[in-house]
Amino acid sequence: MKTLLCLTVLSASLAVCHGACFRTNNEVQIKEGELVLPQGCLDPVDKSEHPVGATWNSRHCLRCTCEGTTMSCCTRYGGIVETPEGCEATIDEERCEYKFHKKNDRFAPCTPF
Repeated sequence: MKTLLCLTVLSASLAVCHGACFRTNNEVQIKEGELVLPQGCLDPVDKSEHPVGATWNSRHCLRCTCEGTTMSCCTRYGGIVETPEGCEATIDEERCEYKFHKKNDRFAPCTPF
């Protein structure tokens, strides 16, 4: 029961820190009556292959981990803060952070609350 509680708290912490996470199942096959586990994971963006146990930074600001039968990815830019009125937020994919600018002028910066 303690383990379940710890995993729940850890999952909630990751969701708060990273903004959004997802997990996908890798295909497990049965060949000649034997269970064959995946040898790696495919990056969800560029479809590059990564070995089991690898952690990498993907394009579009994802940090992914190949865990064998599953792959988990979380955004690296965190949760969004309140956007000032008349402004909007876009993701700077070079730096993996939000940039705030005026709605009618993307070169005029805004300061979030």
